[in-house]
Amino acid sequence: MKKRNITEFQILSEVVRKQPHIKQKEIADILGITVQGVSEHMRNLIREEQIKNRGRGEYVITEKGMASLKTWISDFKNYLNDVNQNLYRYKDVWPAIASENVNPGETVGVYMKKGVIYVSKNIESDATAKVFYGGNSGEDVAIHEIQGHIDVQNGKVIFLKIPSEVMGGSRNVDYDIVKSTFEEYPDAVVATAGTVGTVIVNKLEIHPDIRFAVSEGIVSACNRGCDVIAIITGKMAEKIIKTVDKNKISYTLLNASKTTDSYEQPMFS
Repeated sequence: MKKRNITEFQILSEVVRKQPHIKQKEIADILGITVQGVSEHMRNLIREEQIKNRGRGEYVITEKGMASLKTWISDFKNYLNDVNQNLYRYKDVWPAIASENVNPGETVGVYMKKGVIYVSKNIESDATAKVFYGGNSGEDVAIHEIQGHIDVQNGKVIFLKIPSEVMGGSRNVDYDIVKSTFEEYPDAVVATAGTVGTVIVNKLEIHPDIRFAVSEGIVSACNRGCDVIAIITGKMAEKIIKTVDKNKISYTLLNASKTTDSYEQPMFS
């Protein structure tokens, strides 16, 4: 917003607040500019039909002026929101999830859970922070002045190798193995690759966290401390496991097919 527009916005605001009896000198004193400056802006506002001069120092805002004022107010709100965001970045404010109610100014422990930063007043952690904006349990809050180290141990991958369509697809899956794996790792991130994997999670009413760019998603999740259950067909397994192995992430391969003896093969990079 240009400086001239800001000044005219302020003049319109003063006219609205004090119409019809308002003196140009009074406006000049409030805005910290000269009477001549106020006079020039008011002539411009009259020319643009934003205000009317009734004579004898009486000024009133028009419908057009009121519409302009509302637009400027909206623009100012957007501008202030942008400034507020920049202040956040300047103060190194970080988002987190509150594990219980926290208030501004409180010191909290900071920890990672399922790849997301959490804060708690009751959980001991090597990292602490102060609450900038508080909130209730489960809500997003803002923290700053982070001290210490947030301990993040790499997660591991449990590959459930499922048969391709030519090998029977979802009809040839040992669902007991799949269910028991999910029971053993209830907090794991779920990744699927391919049509057969999608059908399996749909049957089990499981919503996968990773469906596209699966290799990269698995590595990213593990690096943020998450265990991952990956449901993949045999032909896809080799490529994805190669990426996991390259990133030195531990994994276990389980055969979830009915017609072949199920086995567990621990693999470590």
